[in-house]
Amino acid sequence: MPARIRLTLLGPAPSGPHRHADGLRAVVMAALRRARPSLAAAIHNANQPNPLSVGPLLAVADDPQAHTVEIGCVTAEVIEPIMGGLPGQGGRVVLGRTAYDVRDVTVTSMADFDDLAASPPGRAIPLRLLTPTAHHAPGVVRRSVVVPDPALYFGSWFRRWNLYAPTPFSEDLMEAIGSQAAVRAFEGGTRAVRLDGTRTFIGFTGRVEFTILDGPADPAALAAAAWALARLAEYCGTGVETMRGMGQTRIGQLRRPESGAKGAPEAS
Repeated sequence: MPARIRLTLLGPAPSGPHRHADGLRAVVMAALRRARPSLAAAIHNANQPNPLSVGPLLAVADDPQAHTVEIGCVTAEVIEPIMGGLPGQGGRVVLGRTAYDVRDVTVTSMADFDDLAASPPGRAIPLRLLTPTAHHAPGVVRRSVVVPDPALYFGSWFRRWNLYAPTPFSEDLMEAIGSQAAVRAFEGGTRAVRLDGTRTFIGFTGRVEFTILDGPADPAALAAAAWALARLAEYCGTGVETMRGMGQTRIGQLRRPESGAKGAPEAS
């Protein structure tokens, strides 16, 4: 049962939302170790996508002392340990040299995998990439792919779905997506952030719309599977470094161009 947890902290504003990327990851893993040490060890040692994502430290618009962190959980197995292991209201979280007071820990969204696999609204799948998103390119040289690519995006979600969903998809799905999913439009650009002030991460932020084309695989069935994976992205994120604030994803909307206009749709 995927869920999103919001941790609200009170304290001074950091130099940037990604300033405490490693610290926030450590806070979440420490909470998991505190409540379920064996599960924390299994996640830490597994050479596979894990069932957690951790967002950046974001300011609350109407309260300069308040900041929120979103924790995505792909499976119900980690929700209760995270909720129980995090300090409660009045507790304290230390990030670097800064101490923050905990205002609250709240589950803000929850769905089961059947919800994610509900009927799709169509072949077009619009997304918003809220934080820089990239994938590692295969090969001996470490390179990042930052341009939205359906095979990479859906592949990222497919691996997590098949690891944690009660009903996995067939391996043939990715072959069909590779041949029939395409970028319909996108608007945005690359953005560089400093993780903990030491490492630079470059990724895409903005809007992208994928679509399912006619082809050998039934487009309606393929769109249904693609929508299920995209909905999971709201909990697991997209691409690499999702435990350090990268790849935060939401189902979005692109505004269609006026009749006769040329070019990609503008962001709404």
